[in-house]
Amino acid sequence: MMATGDTEVTEERYGWVMVGVAAVVVGTGFGTLWSFPIFLKPLSEEFGWLRGETSLAYAIATFFIGAMGIVMGDLADRFSARPLVLMGAIVLGASQLLLGQIQSLWQLYTIYGVGVGGLAISAFYVPLVTNVGFWFERNKGLAIGIMLGGQVAGAAVVPFVVRILISNLGWRETYVIMGVAIWLLLIPLTILIRRPPGHGESGGKAPAPRDWTRAEGGAISPARLTTVLSVAIVFCCVCMAIPLIHAVSKASDAGIDAESSAAILSLIMIGGFVGRVGAGKVSDHIGGLRTLLLAAGTQTVMVFWFSQFDGMVGLYVLALVFGVGYGGVMPSYAIIIREYIPANLSGRALGIVYFLGNVGMGLGGYFGGLLFDLSGAYTLTFALGVPVGVINLMIIATLWRFIRAQPPCQAAPQPA
Repeated sequence: MMATGDTEVTEERYGWVMVGVAAVVVGTGFGTLWSFPIFLKPLSEEFGWLRGETSLAYAIATFFIGAMGIVMGDLADRFSARPLVLMGAIVLGASQLLLGQIQSLWQLYTIYGVGVGGLAISAFYVPLVTNVGFWFERNKGLAIGIMLGGQVAGAAVVPFVVRILISNLGWRETYVIMGVAIWLLLIPLTILIRRPPGHGESGGKAPAPRDWTRAEGGAISPARLTTVLSVAIVFCCVCMAIPLIHAVSKASDAGIDAESSAAILSLIMIGGFVGRVGAGKVSDHIGGLRTLLLAAGTQTVMVFWFSQFDGMVGLYVLALVFGVGYGGVMPSYAIIIREYIPANLSGRALGIVYFLGNVGMGLGGYFGGLLFDLSGAYTLTFALGVPVGVINLMIIATLWRFIRAQPPCQAAPQPA
């Protein structure tokens, strides 16, 4: 019989396989979504659609990713991530093939909203983040950070490839190639997806339920922790969205050329990859709550300094450092849920929290643009990010102090 220590080593080794699989799946999904801006101009020019009405497809997809993420997280708690990811891979590929045939706006909205967002990417994100977190005890933060680093890598690689394909073949042919490539890449990978140790296949039956509203030996009940994190992440993502959506335009308005301005977003993504992996590793030593305070604090400080600089070098430095903070935020929320919420409730909790994060992103982008329209400058836009970022920090700091004040047996994180 294999010793317990040997079994744990073997399980953790396969956990790293799951990290790689999840990084590729999530990176492909979000890379496909974030390729939409590359299709925006060709679609608008061919059909005569306004940029605003065309880009609404992206907003619809983002909403459905968040809303359906709650459903997918709950299904992953009850059953397994594998059938969900398989469904998502099939639907994502089929959606690209259908997008290559569209003739009207309602088709674009339906395919992006229901297909790409609601049934594909939502089936990847929450189920796989939840799955990966429960493969590890010693390196859970690092594992989640690397896995979510795949999301940022996908945002860099897939749009780059799409740009080349559209330039040489056209947008319809590019969608078809993407659909086939997604099927060839992702469907075989679903074979490798397994449930974490101690979460054995249930034969279609839900695991024994736990009370969502009771702490059950922990410092705080799942429902209350989810509520607190959901409120915090709205403010956090309003702060986050402002540089992500408006920093490039701010640089362009300051007289920086288009290519140099666009490089700001690339630097944010480079910093974001470092932040995702780094926050994961740091959280293994100091916990998710304190890591979130560090990441969100960095993000908030950098948003303030964005309002003070217009030069290219200064904006580049700010973009890179902001990216590190921004990159560390989302893994930290997932790690907190992994630490304090039971396994068979964590998918639901993560889905709810990430959905409210998407709401915050939308609000930040909208109000940032509104303040620019009202004032004619980006000073107020970036100033908005500071108080909302501070509110998030106050909420998380209060939560940390509350948990820290509990007796040791109650303050301890939940076991896998």
